[in-house]
Amino acid sequence: MRPGVLVILGIAGGIALVLALLAVVVRPFDTPERQVDAYLSATGAGDEARALDAWAVFGGGLHPLPALLSRRTELTRELAAARVGTTHTVRSVEWWRTCCEPGPIDGLRNAGLARVHVVATDANGAEHDLVFEVFVKKLAWWGDAGGESVRDWTLYDVHAEGVPCVFPSSAYGCAR
Repeated sequence: MRPGVLVILGIAGGIALVLALLAVVVRPFDTPERQVDAYLSATGAGDEARALDAWAVFGGGLHPLPALLSRRTELTRELAAARVGTTHTVRSVEWWRTCCEPGPIDGLRNAGLARVHVVATDANGAEHDLVFEVFVKKLAWWGDAGGESVRDWTLYDVHAEGVPCVFPSSAYGCAR
């Protein structure tokens, strides 16, 4: 084989190895908490546009619901104006299965929804109790039963503690 061909094959092999490592190493950083961090770092900086980018609009099924679109715009504007998110702490995470029979489960392994309860402070030090509804991108997560491994966590709703989430199905404990 000619040296030029060996160099090209070596480069191609190196690129393939780097891409494979990125898929294995970077994916573990795809967590519900990272979605919360992205949103709150934007609102904490007063960056409404970046916060709206972090809060995706689900386009499947009956979505987007007008109540959810309104909440997304109004709550983001309110939180960014007050700079909520200068600091925040995750109080708890409720894990839910989202396929077959949606409901709470004991841990992350087969979860398709993370309901993340957070206390965030604003620029004046006031605390805000918020809940982040972070789903797998396609909503249905088969987990072990389907051999799935890549979740692609996506923030689909944020609301104050005690206010129901808005979703076209009550299966996840949300208002319709």
